[in-house]
Amino acid sequence: MARYLFIVSLQHKAVYGVLRERLSNDAKVDVILDRRRVNRRRASVPVALERRNADRRRHVGINDELRRHSVAVVTIS
Repeated sequence: MARYLFIVSLQHKAVYGVLRERLSNDAKVDVILDRRRVNRRRASVPVALERRNADRRRHVGINDELRRHSVAVVTIS
């Protein structure tokens, strides 16, 4: 059964509140605020081995969706 994750831009907290309220009874849906701020790796020092897992970041279009619509929906299978 598919689940859905609604990610709401931090600039639209009112939208977050409305979605949380309206979707609270749906067990297949989670609504969260986008907590990302900046790239975590701040130093520009090269690393010997890239430890970040690329598979985790497969939803590249989320940034675009958040910019355009303030909400991105991710299907979790």
